[in-house]
Amino acid sequence: MTLLEHRLLIGMFSHEGEEDSVYFFAEDYVNDLLHLELSEVHQLLEVDPYPDGYAVTVIREELRKLDPVEGELALDMSVIGYEGIFQDIVRRCDALDDVEVVAAWTCTKMRPDGFGGMATLITADAVETMSTASFLDEARNRLKAEGQAAA
Repeated sequence: MTLLEHRLLIGMFSHEGEEDSVYFFAEDYVNDLLHLELSEVHQLLEVDPYPDGYAVTVIREELRKLDPVEGELALDMSVIGYEGIFQDIVRRCDALDDVEVVAAWTCTKMRPDGFGGMATLITADAVETMSTASFLDEARNRLKAEGQAAA
């Protein structure tokens, strides 16, 4: 993991461990809005060994949009995403076959659409995501097609 990737991921997630072995997690939510000092961003870009990597490419695009007098870079990670960062890490790391992201959605009032979750599997070549609602729809459709009653 590069220093830039590490900086972005620790800004988004809680984490345990060191740079070479980190467990990322979010107890409540993923921080979607990062504010980075421009001096730090430029320093991280200068030392990044992968100038064509996802993180470097995204940061350079965001810098092009920036007002030159601003002192920080605000990144909307809900648009940028973390999947490309993890995918680059998997591509470069022989010890990793994939990264798994599992999320749960809850709410304080019982609602039919307020619960569930999703799982994302990130490999070197693909990013696959499925929500629990999508899984249930696919299972229902498969069971109907097989002539079985779906509960």
